[in-house]
Amino acid sequence: MIGKIDIFKYIYYNYFCKKVIRKGKGKLIPYKNSIINLEKNSELIIYDGNLEVGTGKLKGSKTETFLRLRENSKWICMAYVEISYGSTIELLLNSKFETEYFTMNSFSTIIVGNHISIGNDVMIARNVVIFDSDFHKIKYRNKDSKLKGTVYIGNHVWIGVNSTILKNVKVGDNSMIAACTLINKNVENDTIIGSANGQKVLNKDFLWER
Repeated sequence: MIGKIDIFKYIYYNYFCKKVIRKGKGKLIPYKNSIINLEKNSELIIYDGNLEVGTGKLKGSKTETFLRLRENSKWICMAYVEISYGSTIELLLNSKFETEYFTMNSFSTIIVGNHISIGNDVMIARNVVIFDSDFHKIKYRNKDSKLKGTVYIGNHVWIGVNSTILKNVKVGDNSMIAACTLINKNVENDTIIGSANGQKVLNKDFLWER
């Protein structure tokens, strides 16, 4: 691991940066080509599991991984997290991100505009997008849209490649999101969801494993 991580960033963020608050044995592990930006009054709170940023990069690759906490945002990282190369996690102004154990494959994106929660043992495939906000106001005839919402992802959830999860959605425990699915309403526990013809239940008698 020593040859793969950015040792200067490792030392700075774990022992000198006041915005990284370690409340257990976990550390921030920045792999090479990881771009980390922690703005004023942001907090990255790490408990007993490491937060690894930029893992799995091919030798010689210059692909960057982005972690950005904007002003007054907070990430509460309760357990081990692995973010693969090429991915982006960004917390916007005054937002909150709460996570347990999850892994995030390459070129996936999570943007927290208000509040996103990820439970234990969540697997995010490649090119997944998770948003809890529209980011730009939509004006209807009689009222404006509510810009920000929440996203809750339960325990033991597998989110398939090229899927998108939008605001005000709860994804239940032991569920699977099939590849190329748009999630814009709640997903029940113990359910496989796909969207060949709109979001629909594909199966409710299954188990999945890493």
